[in-house]
Amino acid sequence: MSTVADLYETANTAASKGCGCSYELYVQKLTREIDQTASRLAPDQAAALQDYARQKGDYAPDADEGHLEGFCCHGIEYGCCPAGCDDVEEDDWDSEDQEAARIALNQEIMAEIEEEAEQARMAAVASRDARVLDRIGMIRRRMAV
Repeated sequence: MSTVADLYETANTAASKGCGCSYELYVQKLTREIDQTASRLAPDQAAALQDYARQKGDYAPDADEGHLEGFCCHGIEYGCCPAGCDDVEEDDWDSEDQEAARIALNQEIMAEIEEEAEQARMAAVASRDARVLDRIGMIRRRMAV
């Protein structure tokens, strides 16, 4: 059995991959990893893991979904995001085609983020359902004896 600190470190390692220099993206990924891990644990263990993560300071399940002005959805200052996020005025667009391409790219990125969140939600549901079915199986076996 892993300790709460071990589970946190595993989630921390997974969240650190692919977040680049964006603290906000790291916090989103860490929170998602902690919640996924907690969904596979007993309720008391899940609560202990989430409390431990809160104490460490980077777990933010109640974080506002919006983003700060001047920063893209990845938490990186506009114009510096490797995904090409940029905050330019309507007059600054070189052409309507470039504007459409940037909008499409942003929509694609947001769709990927939403898909990851949906996969995490479905994994949590599947884990919960498996625990319920295991308990039902145990009860049936006890009653059959």
